[in-house]
Amino acid sequence: MEEKNLFDQFHEALDVEPRPGAYERMRYAFMSHPDALKKRPVFPTRWSKMGLRVAAVLAAAVIAVALGAAILAGRHGPVGSTPAGPDPNVKAYQALIKTDYDSLAAGTGSLSCSDVNDTGCEAAVATTVPLLTKWVSDLKSFHTPAQFAALDAMLQRHLTDAINIQNAQLAAHKSGNLKDFTFAGEGAFYENEWLDPTIGVIAGSYPKVASSYHDALALARQHIDACVSQAPGPADLGCEHLYHPDVCANVGVQACASDAYSAAAQIQSFLISLLQNPAPTALAAKDRQIQSDLAQLDADIVAVTDGLLSGDSAKTTSAEAQFLADLAHADNDIGVVGSA
Repeated sequence: MEEKNLFDQFHEALDVEPRPGAYERMRYAFMSHPDALKKRPVFPTRWSKMGLRVAAVLAAAVIAVALGAAILAGRHGPVGSTPAGPDPNVKAYQALIKTDYDSLAAGTGSLSCSDVNDTGCEAAVATTVPLLTKWVSDLKSFHTPAQFAALDAMLQRHLTDAINIQNAQLAAHKSGNLKDFTFAGEGAFYENEWLDPTIGVIAGSYPKVASSYHDALALARQHIDACVSQAPGPADLGCEHLYHPDVCANVGVQACASDAYSAAAQIQSFLISLLQNPAPTALAAKDRQIQSDLAQLDADIVAVTDGLLSGDSAKTTSAEAQFLADLAHADNDIGVVGSA
């Protein structure tokens, strides 16, 4: 009941009437998991305090997007759109994704690399890295359906990032470096959490948040505008903190990584919402550009965390500067479509 009261108070403050079922859709987005994705950690890293911190960051991003969608649903009705004809490669692509995901989950299910002294670390990494490498190779050789082009590029990037993280964790294990091991473990936990929504939306089983293309676009525009204008709400802080070319050097590795994970979770949510609500035919080309913009922002964020992982401060600072430029570019592209 407290959740329902909060939902009602938001609408009263905005002086809008929620659409029938808006609260139920929001709650479903919070509480549901796709049936095809019973929670299976695919990387051999167990929960810890640092994992709980990352979970809190990612949960905050998801809640913010879902709440924003519920509020927008009170203002806008569905925008009619008809997706393009089915791509014959879609089913084959979905089958490939499921096979590689299941192979990774099965291959790493009994493995563990839970602390810097865990004797199972070498076996875990020796099993996980080849499975990840094969998945990347399979994606590179497949003719990806056009509708998943941006998400596929992101998936390949995050799988490659997971390989780097696994190798970094093994190196830290061998040297007995607890700080580096813990930091790499946090990255592994984040990448595991990133995979589930991505695989779910490709399978068509991930719960929808936005109810229309208009609302999906508005969510992304609201977030990016707040970040660029330096007027962030609580859910925009990760993005806003990265919107400076030297913030990581000032706040430290852990705080910078948390900001990066939060910003990346938002970007992922916006792309997923766009994929779940195909653009009207007249906006299809511009929508592809927006999806490409979001994928580029994700690439910048991964470059930030890669720099942090390798201790390369110059790479991190350069990636932050690129993120700043690409965010402004995305803001402009989304603004053009939003006003069309």
